[in-house]
Amino acid sequence: MEGQLMLQTQQNSIDKQLKELQNQMIDDNKEYSVSVVEQIEPIDPVDFFAKFESFQGQRMLWKSADDEYAYVGIGVQKAFQDKHEQGRFESIQSQWKEFLENTLISSDITQKGTGPTLLGGFSFLEKSISSDIWAAFPSSYMQLPKVMLTNYNGNSYLSYNVTLSQQSDIKNVSDQLAKWKRPIVHHSSSAESNRLLSKSSSPYQDWEALINDAVSQIKNGEMGKVVLARQLEADFEHKITTLEVLNRLYKQQKDSYIFAVENGEDTFIGASPEQLVNVEGQRLSSACLAGTTSRGNTIESDEQLASELFYDEKNRQEHHYVVEMMREAISPLCENVEIPDDPTIYPLRALQHLYTPVQAQLKQDYNVLDVVKHLHPTPALGGEPREKALEFIEKNEQLDRGWYAAPVGWMNHHWDGEFAVGIRSGLIRNHKAILFAGCGIVEDSDPEAEFNETELKLKPMLEALGGTS
Repeated sequence: MEGQLMLQTQQNSIDKQLKELQNQMIDDNKEYSVSVVEQIEPIDPVDFFAKFESFQGQRMLWKSADDEYAYVGIGVQKAFQDKHEQGRFESIQSQWKEFLENTLISSDITQKGTGPTLLGGFSFLEKSISSDIWAAFPSSYMQLPKVMLTNYNGNSYLSYNVTLSQQSDIKNVSDQLAKWKRPIVHHSSSAESNRLLSKSSSPYQDWEALINDAVSQIKNGEMGKVVLARQLEADFEHKITTLEVLNRLYKQQKDSYIFAVENGEDTFIGASPEQLVNVEGQRLSSACLAGTTSRGNTIESDEQLASELFYDEKNRQEHHYVVEMMREAISPLCENVEIPDDPTIYPLRALQHLYTPVQAQLKQDYNVLDVVKHLHPTPALGGEPREKALEFIEKNEQLDRGWYAAPVGWMNHHWDGEFAVGIRSGLIRNHKAILFAGCGIVEDSDPEAEFNETELKLKPMLEALGGTS
């Protein structure tokens, strides 16, 4: 069923907000960055994303795993990238701080999730292998959209980011912003599948040799754990569209973080079950997710698989590494760290994981990017000890992870934010997709079992791409 939703203002007019901000300007020769907001009739995030096809290559979507809120950014008002003068996380922080110092924010921006907000992410390694496939996704990239839809607790808001001066014609600026609210057509998802023509990855023998090498070094005491990944290249009959993949992810992966970051012709997209960190009002929450098995076809088989996972020594050991590293990483930044002694089972549509929640109070001098810097990569994505594991990955993995297994999320003008880990993901361009999956290698890891685990982890994205062989 298709229909149109007219977006109607339900609070102070944009004209009034712009005029109030203009009256605060003290330099009559300066252009100021300003942010204003209005509540609109509820609108589906994917429908809003779809409306702006003319902005393809400049759109971002990010949905929380609990479906409490979602962001859709359209257009690029300002991009923030690593300037290589300092660490990439520090670089983004300093640029954002400087930008906010010269930004006027409407007093109407009081609702959670509205106002100036950066959307984007980082690469797994600060220095990636020089490969063309990740050319559109540098080591750090966060952008302030021209307009951002916020869906929060059933309500919808539009935040506008524009430049304004004392000489600006408020009526003209307001009229330009009103164009973002043209009627939105509900897009029903196509039922057609996109036939998978071919898929390829490196030979199994290469994977087996890689795992055996890692296990050998672990047994020699050089590492405790290392997470290794493989990639799958898939070629489809028709062009892969971000919209269709998003529609399928929303239907198939309801309990996951869903993200799509377009940059030019390329899109990094996925549905991750794993939170890296959330910070709201200095309250920090995170999660340890390591240890994986499939779902059963019946309640009995599902419970049996969960029980086997819970008591499996290899998976518990892998999970323990992640929990202890999490504790060690956040303790210097936090007070009142709360971590349960034992994990629980976290079920998803096709997989189930060992899961341990983390809660803490972030000290006043720190913000969400400080935590991202300390946590990334966790042993669930890199290994332990971190530097030894990363050295092994860089030397032996023979692929460029790019943004795979890296932080993807948002940060607002209060320095709150949330980042997920970019797993269960892929990079798409035209007819082709490159998908990634990894698994934790410990002393008793078996190459064939680990290969089968990566095959399980690749399935959700293959399904979301609409592929039928």
